[in-house]
Amino acid sequence: MKFFKTLRCDINKTFVNIGFVGAVGLTFVLCFTAPAYTDNTNQKMYSIFEALFSMDRKFIEIHSEFAANTLARQGMNGYITLFLPIIVAFPFMVAFCTERNNGNIRFVIARTGKMRYYLSKFVSCFLCGGLAVLIGISLFMGAMHILFPPMSSYDMGTEIYGGMAQPSELVLNFRYLFSNFLNGAIATMPAFFLSSFCKNPYIITCIPFMFTYVWETVISKLTTSAIDRMDMDALEKIAPFYPSSAQNMFDERTAVAVTSVIFNTAFVAVFLIGFILIMSRTRDKGT
Repeated sequence: MKFFKTLRCDINKTFVNIGFVGAVGLTFVLCFTAPAYTDNTNQKMYSIFEALFSMDRKFIEIHSEFAANTLARQGMNGYITLFLPIIVAFPFMVAFCTERNNGNIRFVIARTGKMRYYLSKFVSCFLCGGLAVLIGISLFMGAMHILFPPMSSYDMGTEIYGGMAQPSELVLNFRYLFSNFLNGAIATMPAFFLSSFCKNPYIITCIPFMFTYVWETVISKLTTSAIDRMDMDALEKIAPFYPSSAQNMFDERTAVAVTSVIFNTAFVAVFLIGFILIMSRTRDKGT
């Protein structure tokens, strides 16, 4: 019971700050950088932003790539993947850095106990990062259904449309939203770990960005190499290791789904254990 009281206090501090609102807003905006259409004549890719402001409405209404149902689940394919570790760090970082820099951490730990404090910080960071992305993605999905035509408005034939509708839109949207909640929650881990020994909010946000950039670059090169070799087995093995790819946990390929679950669980566990070990040795928390 005491743990839940501590957790409620931490969640309130993480939610009720400008960082959480900023994380939701940035998630929403960056979703619009996702690709919407590729012109096969020159291989130019148009983002959702470009589609809205530079394409004729009649063109949009005759090309099913612009169907709201499809675009609504494209948000995580833009620049947001790269910037996600920065975005989700805002809610937690603002509250935790303030608590450490003003010395309040020693008084909080004296009331709650060390392990309860560490686990409460972890859960609040995990939940708030996930919820910030979930809310931002949900707003984006709503915007797509307002700004673009529904799939049913395109003349695609009953057989094709029926095939594309399986599984149901409700199931697809639930999977998409839940996987992006996990994407946001998991992406908080590098910043969460850094906060165990660093009190500078700029370092806590910048290092995870650089880490993700290098990670994504390496995986992208491996993928390109596998495509050039037409090595489908290699592509299947690489898929679970992309940053922000929690949707692979629901992949129909069992090997991909299992590997993704194991990898993401280990990713979270390593950073949590590292946070606890380092925090147990810091000297700003009292005795």
